[in-house]
Amino acid sequence: MVRILCIGDSHVPNRAKDIPKQIYDKINEITESELFDYTFFTGDIINFPNLIDFLNLKTMGTLFKVIGNMDYYYGNRDSPIYQKLDISFEDNKKVILGLTHGSQISPRGDHDQLEILAQEKGYNILVSGHTHKEEVFLTREGILLINPGSVTGAWSFVASKIPSFIELYIDNNVKDIIIKLFQIDKKKREINVSEFYFTFKNNQIYKKY
Repeated sequence: MVRILCIGDSHVPNRAKDIPKQIYDKINEITESELFDYTFFTGDIINFPNLIDFLNLKTMGTLFKVIGNMDYYYGNRDSPIYQKLDISFEDNKKVILGLTHGSQISPRGDHDQLEILAQEKGYNILVSGHTHKEEVFLTREGILLINPGSVTGAWSFVASKIPSFIELYIDNNVKDIIIKLFQIDKKKREINVSEFYFTFKNNQIYKKY
């Protein structure tokens, strides 16, 4: 089982001061017995070295970062536009994950444009940010689009303003994909969890019921 943390768009200190305590507590809780294998950071960290230090402590392997449109002005300028990770299965097939901020997509967050980008890059799963709107969407062509939203609930034009992150599981054995979306309930100020189930077959991703 490969476990990946998908997180991003913190916008500290410009649009937020810090990540909510509930988010820190939940990440600490779910990594108490086992760390993440990888972390995908969707960009627009701005200037928040403490967060990167925290995520490195929670990640056994690579922390993949990409540059966000606001990072050009404030920080994280050395990160690439795209990152890629191949996850191999026992039958030597593989699922290919891509990471980008998403500011090159117009209109922002457009599923068709994200799908085209994933197809051009050869990604089966594309993790992106920029909209600050958390989302799990399977295209007709069997490409899985994941947006973890903003971990601070930072403002944007289409933002949910709900602090959130995603935990992605890929089972190397049976090729199942499980997604857990963690969001802060605005009224109760507690963490809500939504789960999504998919499977990988014939180089496409399908919903699993």
